[in-house]
Amino acid sequence: MIIMKMIIAIVQDKFIDELIDTFLDEDIHVTKVSSSGGFFKSGNSTLMIGAEENELEKIDSIFRKVTKTEAVETEKGKFEISGATIFVIDVEKSMRI
Repeated sequence: MIIMKMIIAIVQDKFIDELIDTFLDEDIHVTKVSSSGGFFKSGNSTLMIGAEENELEKIDSIFRKVTKTEAVETEKGKFEISGATIFVIDVEKSMRI
């Protein structure tokens, strides 16, 4: 039985193009949804990826290679901004129509 996962990732816009290109090169289908908000009102997008459980390690590796956490300093102090925030959810059923 194939176990499917849904990955929802909120990613800084500056990493989106390289991420999508890398996923497509690895034959991983990805959907981009424009979104807004986030820490310091920085630009971001949401990626949705349906993947088999055995692909999670490869997908994690791509995210870690392309995105980076950055240190930001403001008058309120020093902060770290994640390059991506990733959620992995079990999928009960997956269909392509």
